Amino acid sequence: MGIIDVSRLRLESGEKHSVEVSIMVSEILLGGVSYAGPVVPVLASVEITRLQTGLLLDLRVTAAITGPCHRCLEPAAISVSIDASEYQADQPDRDALAEEVCDYLTDGRLDAAVWAGDAIVLALPHKILCRADCMGLCPACGTNLNDELCQCGPPEPDGRWGPLRGLAAGDD
Repeated sequence: MGIIDVSRLRLESGEKHSVEVSIMVSEILLGGVSYAGPVVPVLASVEITRLQTGLLLDLRVTAAITGPCHRCLEPAAISVSIDASEYQADQPDRDALAEEVCDYLTDGRLDAAVWAGDAIVLALPHKILCRADCMGLCPACGTNLNDELCQCGPPEPDGRWGPLRGLAAGDD
């Protein structure tokens, strides 16, 4: 699933071949936290263009990613849309630059599923939230501040910042 046999295509320079392929988005582990892709395969669109010096590969896919909210740990879901490109030179040098070699193309077979998985990881936001205004958990009692306010009050200031408080107030 998700493998395209590019070696069978006989494209002339400037020709394109488009194919849709079903892929499974595997589990994503970020900072020890597990996020899941859709439980059913998603349809990815791959366009292969023959250039004079190699192949231009384009991938488009949209997938829903689910897992815990970064702030409150409640379930969160986001949609990630990918529009990625790779290039494979026909005859890359032995010491070829990374831009000349597609890591997802091996022996004429393109692994669109692995490519999509890597592209999704790169497209994820820094923090996956259940909602944009998530207030998170109280650091003292653990109450979900989205559901109720806790009675803890403001946190005690960190004593290590004490010498700097005088500077902010204009003290010498």
